[in-house]
Amino acid sequence: MTSPNQTGSKVGLTYGLIGGIAMIIYTLCLYMAGIETFMNFALAFLVYAIIIAIAVMAGIKQKKLNGGYLSFGEALKTVFLTFVLAFLLSTLFNYVLLNYIDTGFRDEMSRLTLEKVESFMRKLGAPESDIEKAMENAGSADNYSFSKTLLGYGMMCIIFCIISLIIAAIIKKNKPPFDNAFKE
Repeated sequence: MTSPNQTGSKVGLTYGLIGGIAMIIYTLCLYMAGIETFMNFALAFLVYAIIIAIAVMAGIKQKKLNGGYLSFGEALKTVFLTFVLAFLLSTLFNYVLLNYIDTGFRDEMSRLTLEKVESFMRKLGAPESDIEKAMENAGSADNYSFSKTLLGYGMMCIIFCIISLIIAAIIKKNKPPFDNAFKE
């Protein structure tokens, strides 16, 4: 018989792998649709809805495997592991895509991002000197380096930890303390 901890890790790893593959496929679809689609905020946000749904399914699966009960800690472990693994796979894929497979796409993304920043600053009525300074700083930064990618992954792990806490609090169900006391 497997212990709940081993099962929780297995469920988290399985659903993390499923989530990572789903995120990679979704990213590939956006990439193949073109730069405007890839950079569309609403469509990009949808990938987070997908991984949250998969993480919830992982928690529910773990709960079923535990006979309908799941401690907060076990729920948190399963859901967070799902997020961490899925986003790690997605992050590595994006890094390879933008730094080795299609650097031209990355450069076009940088150009479009600069245009959007400039347009936004102009709409806000920022002084020309501030716009030029912001454009110069943004243009010189390498937002696709390994260190920036790793930093982004770390920040997302913090956000996913918070989301995992919320999900775990919702799906947990403690076993009653006297569940078997009167059945003997």
